[in-house]
Amino acid sequence: MKGYVKLLVVVFFTLSAWSVSAQVQDETTPGYDFSSPDSASVDSGAVVDEGAENGGKVDPLMKPYERIVLTLDSTTNLITYYGVVEQEESGSDSLYLRAKKWANEHLGKEIKVEVDKRNQKLTYIGSIPAYAYMNKYSKRVIGKFEFKITFLIKEGRYKYQVTNLVHESLKTSEGGKTTRNYFEYYYTSTTKVREYDTILRNADKDIQAMIESLKKALREPPVVDEDDW
Repeated sequence: MKGYVKLLVVVFFTLSAWSVSAQVQDETTPGYDFSSPDSASVDSGAVVDEGAENGGKVDPLMKPYERIVLTLDSTTNLITYYGVVEQEESGSDSLYLRAKKWANEHLGKEIKVEVDKRNQKLTYIGSIPAYAYMNKYSKRVIGKFEFKITFLIKEGRYKYQVTNLVHESLKTSEGGKTTRNYFEYYYTSTTKVREYDTILRNADKDIQAMIESLKKALREPPVVDEDDW
């Protein structure tokens, strides 16, 4: 009887030792589960911050899509590009003539113009090609961007304003009609958000380039000293 009890005691302690070794794994063994560390390494009551584990980075796929931010005129609620350029060396007549020349060269064949010579004001309805940029070296035409551009000219300064922006698409291969969408529709639409935002981003790139072109054209040409030759 005593031998039987002694055997049970030995078996009990053997099983207890095996249970402890099974719960606390050796990190050097091939089967160690790093996804379930023991209580010695992680407090069971702690909350794990996934962002902290990833070095503070958030998965881009989890972030909401951020649209381009454009300027809305507070009075008209229309998307507007504008600026005032100080150019003290330029007379109003000189600026007026260079603005007309630039518009005739850059705003398409179907340009419409309103002239207010008395107030030194020029208004054009013109357009530039609309492109979808495939990559750094490739683009394709997707219609045209039509807009109204206004010049207000004074001695030594001028103001430009681009507004009433519309995207007119190409005709379909079946010969269907073109579509015309105001930029404000693209800007506020709750459908096709990424598609419309891409159109606006490409348009913004080309409109900004156009504005740089007009600024360059309206700069006063450098005066060449006749004695400097």
